[in-house]
Amino acid sequence: MRSRPRSAWSAVLAVALVGCGAACTTSEPSAAPCAPFALGAEVYADVGTLTNTRNTGARSVIVLDEQHASRVGQVELAIVLNRLHQTAGLRHVALEGSVVEKPQPTLDWFTSLPDQGIRRAVALQLLKQGEVGAAEFAAMVLPDVRLHAIEHEQEYQVGKSGVDDRGYTGYLTAIALKSMTADQIQQATALIDQGKNDEGIDFIIASNPWTSERGKLLQRKSPIVGSGEMRKLGTELEEKARQVGAEVGEYREDLRAAQEFFDAATRRSTTMADLATEVATRQGCAPIAMNVGAAHSAEVAESLARRDVSYSVVSPTNLTLDWVNGSLSREAFTRKLSGRSVDPAGAVGALLDGRRKPPPTSQQDWFKAKAQLAYATVVITRAAVAARSGGGGAKPPFNLTPGALGLGDEGPEAPRIAIDLTTVETVDDDVLFKATLRDRNADVWVKAGLTTPADDPSSSQTLEQALKQILEDLKKTAPATEPPAPAKPEAVPVIPGLNAAIATTKEDAITAVI
Repeated sequence: MRSRPRSAWSAVLAVALVGCGAACTTSEPSAAPCAPFALGAEVYADVGTLTNTRNTGARSVIVLDEQHASRVGQVELAIVLNRLHQTAGLRHVALEGSVVEKPQPTLDWFTSLPDQGIRRAVALQLLKQGEVGAAEFAAMVLPDVRLHAIEHEQEYQVGKSGVDDRGYTGYLTAIALKSMTADQIQQATALIDQGKNDEGIDFIIASNPWTSERGKLLQRKSPIVGSGEMRKLGTELEEKARQVGAEVGEYREDLRAAQEFFDAATRRSTTMADLATEVATRQGCAPIAMNVGAAHSAEVAESLARRDVSYSVVSPTNLTLDWVNGSLSREAFTRKLSGRSVDPAGAVGALLDGRRKPPPTSQQDWFKAKAQLAYATVVITRAAVAARSGGGGAKPPFNLTPGALGLGDEGPEAPRIAIDLTTVETVDDDVLFKATLRDRNADVWVKAGLTTPADDPSSSQTLEQALKQILEDLKKTAPATEPPAPAKPEAVPVIPGLNAAIATTKEDAITAVI
């Protein structure tokens, strides 16, 4: 945060102007020896980089680090996971953010939907949108892949609301002020009086070699700064401020909160390594994957080494904190952090996750609704196309059943949506139907286009080919910005070759342009 009022900065500088004249080792269960696993370059070729590796011949963990907002990076890691599945027998992925105190993550509700091709097409679109990451995508399209929780709820919740750099910046500024000359302070004051707070703060920090060097850490985009580096910086700032007598009182609480967050991050890294080791030990000699944020990967690797576990750290080629091509918008990523859909206002996810009030159910429930609605939309649209061309049921609802839509089961894993097949109709070159969102007890109307082929163009591609096509598309996509809420429902891709719009009323759905 650098939003301190201009007058406050001027007052601080005025005071400084007056006084600146003088200068774990964890024991592991016994396990049968495994043949050494060597990660071949073909696994990450063109999509990643091997940044660290250690081969002891023991159980092996492939650490896949990521930048959470990068859709390009997620697709690249999905390619790595698919290659490991095909060539190395990978069947298990340990997942940051999933806590052991809750039920183990599972995508069985999705993989049980009847048509594998439609499932894959829907999963590819959800990955492209950024709704799911590489690990969840792998479990959606590779039914024998299992996800494993590797966090504890209490540790994960520390600092969940996020921290900023206010404490670090405040300390750096206060320390630098102690060595600034009168001329330097006047220059900084001029910048701040012009409303150029950020430039003024940067000037102050750069004026002192010690603070200048450490300030670079806060600006670094690549490689991503690790939690251990931030903990070390906080300790150095406390000590340096004490040595020079810097006035840091108003920043002490901010730095304390940040240090608490990064202390918890370090504990989380250790916990994730512990629990991933347990997963690897249980699963035999095939390697497992571990999907974590890049800020954790160095400490995770150190923890695995202490446990005598073989590991390889693979980073996607797109690993930077810059908002580059293919990234989620900042607003979308903020929503994702709070467990909501990346969709902007007016889109499918915004209607499903209860955007205008706290979600009544969990993140998993709105996501299930979105995926199930996409799947059912594809089935209904393809049936309408077949009927129009003379095949299948001649009239709506085209002899479809809830089971054919993947909506036939009840019980704890009952579908999160229901579709009234009596509402299915064709309107010119489109198909229209009503769906009920069970968790919100609300109806929406879906209109899908029949003017383009309902067959997914990626259906004839291998999974890797389809992923590489998405990768190419995303790399051409400019950094996302949040669009204003549309006045009317807008069509978005459900799968490649099929667009649909969603609305809260039938009238709005009918008028949507597909």
